[in-house]
Amino acid sequence: MKALFLAAALAATPQPARTPASSTPAAEATSSTAQSFFVARLGHDAIVRMFAPGVPALSRDEKRVAWHLSLAAHAGEEIGYDQLGWDAVALKRLLESVYLFGREGHAEPGSFDAKLADYLARFYGQTGNHEQTTGQKFVPDFTPAELEAAAVRALKAGAPLGVKDEAALKAWLGGLKPSLFDADFEPQLTSKAPPPGKDLLTASANTAYGRGVTLKDLEGFQEKNPLNSRVVKVDGKLVEQVFRAGTPDGKVPRGLYAEELSRVSAHLREAAKSAPKDQKAALEKLVRYFETGDLKDWDAYNIAWLKANPMVDANIGFIETYVDARGQKGQWGALINYRDARENRVMELIARRAQEFENRMPWPDAYKRKKVATPVAKAINLVTSYPGPPAGINLPNEQHIREKYGSKSVLVSNVMEAAAAMKRLPLAIEFSRTPEEAAKARQYSVTARKWLVAFHEVLGHASGQVDPKLEGGPSRYLKEYDNTLEEARADLVALWHAFDPSLAALSPEHERIAEQMYRDYLVEGLTNLNQVPEGDAFEEDHQRGHHMAVNFLMEKGSVTQVTEGGGEGKPGRTSWVVVDYGKMRAAVGELLSKLMVIKATGDYEGIRKLVQEKGIRFDPKLRDEVVARVRAVEVPADVLLISPRLVPVVDGKGQVVDVKVRHDQGFIEQHLERSVLGRLTPAEATRVAARLAATPEALAEEYRKLPRQPLSP
Repeated sequence: MKALFLAAALAATPQPARTPASSTPAAEATSSTAQSFFVARLGHDAIVRMFAPGVPALSRDEKRVAWHLSLAAHAGEEIGYDQLGWDAVALKRLLESVYLFGREGHAEPGSFDAKLADYLARFYGQTGNHEQTTGQKFVPDFTPAELEAAAVRALKAGAPLGVKDEAALKAWLGGLKPSLFDADFEPQLTSKAPPPGKDLLTASANTAYGRGVTLKDLEGFQEKNPLNSRVVKVDGKLVEQVFRAGTPDGKVPRGLYAEELSRVSAHLREAAKSAPKDQKAALEKLVRYFETGDLKDWDAYNIAWLKANPMVDANIGFIETYVDARGQKGQWGALINYRDARENRVMELIARRAQEFENRMPWPDAYKRKKVATPVAKAINLVTSYPGPPAGINLPNEQHIREKYGSKSVLVSNVMEAAAAMKRLPLAIEFSRTPEEAAKARQYSVTARKWLVAFHEVLGHASGQVDPKLEGGPSRYLKEYDNTLEEARADLVALWHAFDPSLAALSPEHERIAEQMYRDYLVEGLTNLNQVPEGDAFEEDHQRGHHMAVNFLMEKGSVTQVTEGGGEGKPGRTSWVVVDYGKMRAAVGELLSKLMVIKATGDYEGIRKLVQEKGIRFDPKLRDEVVARVRAVEVPADVLLISPRLVPVVDGKGQVVDVKVRHDQGFIEQHLERSVLGRLTPAEATRVAARLAATPEALAEEYRKLPRQPLSP
């Protein structure tokens, strides 16, 4: 999807050692608010709780829909892991089994149990053993020998490992050793700058393409299902493995992920039973798509989804293309949510005036939409998320559907609240140049962020008209640079409209909020360096687009870099400063127009040149300064979010009569519970969840009952 992402992840237990709240000025600014979200530290990250206060007010049918959609999300999670590494599912099940059945019983710092818990928490948080932001691989602190001893203990204790005896277990562990312990084996999840002798595909650890498939192999190969397939070599020939469950009549055969998609569809059918009429129609079309894998069925679902606007909604499917270096293959995603009426004002205003905003875009009239379909725009709260939750969403991604039917745009309230308290506001204060700017950040930064996300999603991704000659949409032409362009363009749309007089209806201080949005955009660009502690290059699309834009603004003289203090071996304090707000807005408009023309015409060389020259390389000395400052004020590098826990209440017939929401679940327990529920039928999953205490002992008992499937990739 085209989403404004936050670093993700859900909860941990035994929890990593708690770190006291910082007493630094930046942290003190939000300490009372932050403490309500903070759970624990995990290295330089923070585990943070996400709340869903509106669940009790949902109707019985809405609660049933939320419950069964959440089960559908869980049922597809291992698809997502499999897409991020050839051994990721095997490693996940191994680590889970060892955690439940093979620990030593000593959890003090430095013990095997403590190192296992930390690594498993991080593995869950990053959906595998590569950092989601940098794409860089991380390895555990425990040794292969320690893991082997624990795996043997787990096997003897009845863990459902898919091996027949201890010898087979050790042989299997040996095969997984490079994936788990060798940082130089498949080191980069998605490689946009491959090393000599490799290309974008062979240097990437994800599984979008079979091992050994190169860019040259794909020349002239036409994919029928570019979004939901894996291209592999079979007997030297390219074969497209489509993600599909197959139809009940057998006319469409089973494909890749058939077992998982069949379970997903079973849960969707249960959700449809309690859904309103228009949502039921959409869910039925989604089931059809998962059966056939046909992109025409995906289009039919998206059109039906756009027409529905239920209280409880979902985004489920192969949606985002960030992980694929070519920007074509969709990654499994599932976001289950309900509407949050508290935060709707800005979304509704932008949606209502979408045509006016489109008419005032800075790009040529030929690429402006003449008839903007009023977007569905709302604020939501998430109850379930895979992978990590975004701050905002605009879907569908398909350009031809956007232009004809419009889009849905959402601001994710409970994610933004946690992120603002723990990270964004403290950073805005720490990287303010003056005490006066810090005071303004305290007053305006949270609102400015919400406005930026609203514009980014409602208008940014949904705006503009492309040349009808671009068959298949811009991504086919812009290739690996499409996502970078699109994220930069959406942010610039927000900056371009930030000073629009119509925003006075939201706040009499709208101009001060707009100025804060500009300053915070520069703070975010500077602190993105904290996300890449090694090397001197950005790989992630959002960060590349942001860096490209800031460098363009600096070249135009509207932004400057200022370093103050320092000397005698001490680093100074660097800031990126707005020289003049009017001048910066003009430069924003110039780059925004340039990007829209590139998108509209499919100008691959144009975007390649911009990104290569302005979006990738950074000064590692500046990065080191930023990292030191962020750590000094104890602002987490990533905010790892714990989802609310939904607990069904069932009657004597096993029917869901209510759904409770709890906010006390730990990280590892949450993921273990999902691992169990995701591999059960709807009736089994509901029955287990209704009585499950979600303690390690109870989870171990349920996990033990799972099928002993072979753990080989």
